[in-house]
Amino acid sequence: MNQVTGKGMAERKGGLAAVGLALAMTMAAATAAEGGDTAAARTVESAQTFLSMMLPGNRYVSTPMAEMLDQARREGLRGGFDPKPRIIDAAPVSTCVSRLRADASQTWFVVRNPQDAWDTTEAAVEDLLGGPVIGDPVGMHFGNIRALRRMGEEVHLRFAGNTTDAVLLLDSGETAARVYDALEFLRVHCDGSRATGF
Repeated sequence: MNQVTGKGMAERKGGLAAVGLALAMTMAAATAAEGGDTAAARTVESAQTFLSMMLPGNRYVSTPMAEMLDQARREGLRGGFDPKPRIIDAAPVSTCVSRLRADASQTWFVVRNPQDAWDTTEAAVEDLLGGPVIGDPVGMHFGNIRALRRMGEEVHLRFAGNTTDAVLLLDSGETAARVYDALEFLRVHCDGSRATGF
């Protein structure tokens, strides 16, 4: 029968402790590596920063522009914008407020009569809307978004007091899905009426 001396027992315990420590360090390193792949926590600030990175370069049809299209439809005409204004600024202004500005200096509003191929009218959008840049320079408050929906590469926003949607036209369906998620997060977290519990 083998006997383990006090010294042998201490060496054995020390060896097991070393193996346990090595295993714990390996697991901690693996957990840290996995943690590096997890997404950062969502906050109002991070959502606004995301939009400021993703929106510039994409296209935008503002609410007043969408109202012009609706007016043409009501009159039995077909309206369109060529090219659609390009977003130039989506920077945060303050918590829950960001700019959404687009360059309309090259954009024309074209109206066609579907009954007469020769009956076409066009006008510069900057003349119709009073300047080459569209969007409120003060910024938009995300709590004023009353409805939000995504259709393919488009995200439609309905702001308080309007019956027509503004439209973001994005470079891909994936971008549209991510932008929609950020806007929905901001719409919910910036809505002052949430404090009422409804």
